[in-house]
Amino acid sequence: MQKYKVFLNEKRIGFVPGANITLSKLCQILTENSGIDEIMRWLSDFENSDIPETVVEHPEIEKLFQNFRSAFLPVDAAGGIVKRDEKLLFIFRNGKWDLPKGKIDEGESIETAALREVEEECGITNHSIVKALPSTYHIYKSPYKNTLGQWIFKETFWFEMDYQGMETPIPQEEEGITEVRWFQPNELDEVLENTYENLKELIELYRA
Repeated sequence: MQKYKVFLNEKRIGFVPGANITLSKLCQILTENSGIDEIMRWLSDFENSDIPETVVEHPEIEKLFQNFRSAFLPVDAAGGIVKRDEKLLFIFRNGKWDLPKGKIDEGESIETAALREVEEECGITNHSIVKALPSTYHIYKSPYKNTLGQWIFKETFWFEMDYQGMETPIPQEEEGITEVRWFQPNELDEVLENTYENLKELIELYRA
């Protein structure tokens, strides 16, 4: 049973409990004691390979995963899947369907951040958290000036939210959002055909 899945663009790294092997046979095998240089060499091998997915097995998978993520600059974000009756709210940003989310501010709880980001990006209020959903993880090189080129490990905390208001959603255009739209569960194929790999498993939970 896969415990964690980390995305590098469209590539995937799975972390599962088991023997100490790397199923894709990359040059190096990660362990719970791998140093930052070893992890970065391993990541470079994977990034430059034509392998779309690798699965790392280890008997101490929690230790290995935490050691792996410690090699990166951490960034935490939060967001939501908003439901009104059976419909689900999505944003269209940078040419893809996405879910409202954003970075957690210093001193802010993950729940407060998730609610705030939905309000800011979708222009709705009085939505509430129903339950926590699985986190998503992805790694990337920072495009921002103060951390330019540094490897980032981003965990996004997700929540299912309920909204019963009648406000017309308003896209936050300054964040590159051009549309906010409600979808029925049986319409989610349109979303899944043009969304990010790291969101697909989350969205699949709601597809009719």
